[in-house]
Amino acid sequence: MRRVDPLSAMFDGRVLMAMGVYALLAATEPFLERWIEHVFHDNPPVLWFQEHLGIPLLRAACVVIFVYLAYPSLFGLREAPPLGTLLAAHAGATSTLLGVAFLVALISPVVPLLYRHPELVLPIQGMLATALLFGWLTDYLHMTAVSPWPGTDVMLLAFGGAWLMHRLARRVGRLLGAAADAATDRAGYDTLAVHVITMIAQLPVILIYGTGLAARIAI
Repeated sequence: MRRVDPLSAMFDGRVLMAMGVYALLAATEPFLERWIEHVFHDNPPVLWFQEHLGIPLLRAACVVIFVYLAYPSLFGLREAPPLGTLLAAHAGATSTLLGVAFLVALISPVVPLLYRHPELVLPIQGMLATALLFGWLTDYLHMTAVSPWPGTDVMLLAFGGAWLMHRLARRVGRLLGAAADAATDRAGYDTLAVHVITMIAQLPVILIYGTGLAARIAI
């Protein structure tokens, strides 16, 4: 199985498709949130559920979908065992990935680092989901002693990239949104653009981690 670097992996067709699907799902979130607020404006329990459980669960699901769709290019691999084979070998595999990603979202408001830097939540969700999937891959390949730690250099690059990409994405999102608002003579595109672009901008961080993992094993 031939490996590629993170930059090449990002422009792989499978990864681009996964990013496109993720972008579409991310774009539906503000509309869904606004619809729920409109329909249930006089129902505080539903609004509380949406904010504290519904949206975190939706974002966790988006991360899992991206990881699944991007496999095996997620690890910089051109060829690998089918995803279905890996999932079939582990009972409740999808539930486990979704549960881990959801748990990170739930605890982020009470973890000082994640509360101050929410841009780290999505990368951590993605890296944990990627680590689990990588573990299933190495189990299938009978490489049971492989660690999910790709190296300090990779982790520093990943978290540094998450911090930088978040800030660049917000600026780009504001510029694109303002241009869309001016072109259509409507308001609100700036908020949508910032939301979608900041979420997409964190996806390369997951690729850095995934390709870093695969680089540690001889396949």
